[in-house]
Amino acid sequence: MGGIFIVPIPIAIPLILIILCLMPAIPISWPAIIFYKTYIGWKREKKPPGEIAKDCGSWIALSIIIPWITVIVLWLMCIAQLFYLPIYLAWLVRALIGLPAEVYNLFLLLKAWRQQEEQQPTSTQSVEKHPDPQHPPEPKRYTFTILPSPTSIRILTIHPAQSLNAPLEGSLSIANLNTYPTYDALSYTWTADPDHDHVSPSTIPSFIALFSSPSSPVVSTLSISQNCALALRRLRHPTQPRKLWIDAICINQSDLSERAAQVSLMARIFCSAKKVVVYTGESDAETDGLYDWLNDIDLDKLSVLPSRSFLTQTTTKNSNIGYDLGWLGIYSDEVTVFLEKAYRVSRGWKERIQKYGRDLWNIYYLRKIPKRPAEPRDLKRVLRSYFSRRWFRRVWVLQEVSLPDLGKVEIICGSKKTSGERGMHLLGMLMKESFEDEELKGLDVWRFFVLLRSRVPKQKGQRTSHLLDILIETKGRECEDPRDKIFGVLNIARGLDGVDLVGEQGFKDGGDNQVSYFDSVAKVYAGHSALFIKRHGPGFFLALIKSESKVKGLPSWSADWTVSWPNQRALRGIDFPARSRVSGEKDKALEFDGPEKDKTGQGRSALKIMRPRIVRGYFAWTGQHDGDEKIQIVEVKQLDRDEVLMEMYPGLAVLLRRETGPVDNEYYTFVRVCPHSLSKEGVERLVANWSRVVVYQENVGCVSEGGSSPRGYLGRTRVWRIV
Repeated sequence: MGGIFIVPIPIAIPLILIILCLMPAIPISWPAIIFYKTYIGWKREKKPPGEIAKDCGSWIALSIIIPWITVIVLWLMCIAQLFYLPIYLAWLVRALIGLPAEVYNLFLLLKAWRQQEEQQPTSTQSVEKHPDPQHPPEPKRYTFTILPSPTSIRILTIHPAQSLNAPLEGSLSIANLNTYPTYDALSYTWTADPDHDHVSPSTIPSFIALFSSPSSPVVSTLSISQNCALALRRLRHPTQPRKLWIDAICINQSDLSERAAQVSLMARIFCSAKKVVVYTGESDAETDGLYDWLNDIDLDKLSVLPSRSFLTQTTTKNSNIGYDLGWLGIYSDEVTVFLEKAYRVSRGWKERIQKYGRDLWNIYYLRKIPKRPAEPRDLKRVLRSYFSRRWFRRVWVLQEVSLPDLGKVEIICGSKKTSGERGMHLLGMLMKESFEDEELKGLDVWRFFVLLRSRVPKQKGQRTSHLLDILIETKGRECEDPRDKIFGVLNIARGLDGVDLVGEQGFKDGGDNQVSYFDSVAKVYAGHSALFIKRHGPGFFLALIKSESKVKGLPSWSADWTVSWPNQRALRGIDFPARSRVSGEKDKALEFDGPEKDKTGQGRSALKIMRPRIVRGYFAWTGQHDGDEKIQIVEVKQLDRDEVLMEMYPGLAVLLRRETGPVDNEYYTFVRVCPHSLSKEGVERLVANWSRVVVYQENVGCVSEGGSSPRGYLGRTRVWRIV
């Protein structure tokens, strides 16, 4: 309710009168606007007269619309304050003065009697409704019903309980996302880390009793993880039922088709939730002190990135966003960023007033002198300990907390809770050191949040793809299923690409939105690697692969996301390079075929690419991949008999190894990507400018000999089949 007091009535009414009095003078500013926009557009930006006239018209329209919008908003604030002010004053008087002791005690007695009556079981509800937490009953296991539509989800209604150790009881119902159901979504980790999460598994029953309806005595049990059970106990309300969406209960995990369909809906599920609750585990004395100190920080002093609903999309010199959104869209982005800052300031004042009210209550009613929580001792160590919990290493949490608005994210640790904004502030404090901390390698996601909340506007007709960049940034995240390394970030990439999260396709070349747990890990990894090769170019993608694959049946040209991939050293100094390498042109000399059977008899998809063979010159074995200062330069003629150096584009070569097979169906395996040139000095320059060669395809090291063409050292072009 404090949000309606952004501008008090004594200030709002004079502002309305002043604006109304100044409105007739608005046309006086129009000549200045026309002169300024004409000068800027003609002299600096070199715009044609048509665009200059459009800019002038837009600003003149703004000079008329903005005062009227301001008057309407101020007037609505006044009306809201007149309606809520008596209620707020009554609550304030009640909080400061308090009720007489006799009346207050009678109120407590009535409340306790009512709760006792509600907890008494009826005649139709036998002891079956309250199973023993240590020895679960034998009733039948819960049987999931088929969801009726692609947008249907299950919602858990968890029954209230006064005690934390009371048995878990609830009921499942089916809702359609198109009807906008009300529920809270839970983000947690299935299994806790005993070394960091402070959980005692032996004392937590791992099942929930589910009733066919809230008033039905028919009960069945559903097994859940111990960490899930503890999270539900923390979210359970003492007196009221609570509706939750939690994947372990609301998804039939044994049905792979339903699991894949619900995974595709998870972004919409979390964005549509009334609140996203993050359970990071149980608390201890250190985390309790950390949360108390964090919640005492003034809101306007937090360093938080703008929320996703307030993404700034300022137009650039070559951007056509003005044609896509219009002048109103450009101006609305700037206004919403300003309003978010103003809203945070107003909420900060609201928190201060509430804090002062609690202090007065403690002093005059409870006779206690309030003390401000102190900063925890050795704050860096406490932060490292807290962020080493397993929840912060999961891949799924990224879309669960980054796609919804940050204002509706709540983080809990045991009995303590804080807001998503304060959690981001805490994460920002740690990011400065996490890059050099071996224990926190999986936490270097600050660049990921920067990418998510600073979306670059697209040019008209431009294609963008953020999936590969996101996979690069989140390579250290953990997941139970290796396929979730990709499936867990698909919706994030689609949102950044401007794709509707309801379910539209992003690219026509396929593979981007396909979530299928029927496919093997090798098929999922190979399919997306083929997609990246088509989308970003084979030279760029293959330059990222560093470690040998551990997944059986994976082609040599495919990346394995379970190992230390990709090779970020090759792209140091470049922010999100894959996003800038999407091309609308199709490489006609590139196609995928297969599966080809290798010497083990396994079938692997083949990459067929038409490129010339390098017959002379030099290339570098090391230096470009591992940051090794010692560069090993090899002459092409020193290659083994079964090795081939193939050009990808000038300055970049791919080393292949020939596999044994019939001559008419020979195939190769990918070894590595190497810089190459005619001379040793040219290779050294290529290695020094490796990222420019890979990303921008700049031939910075290739030199000609005796005035001949730099490409004269290439053999004939042929089709190479790489498996």
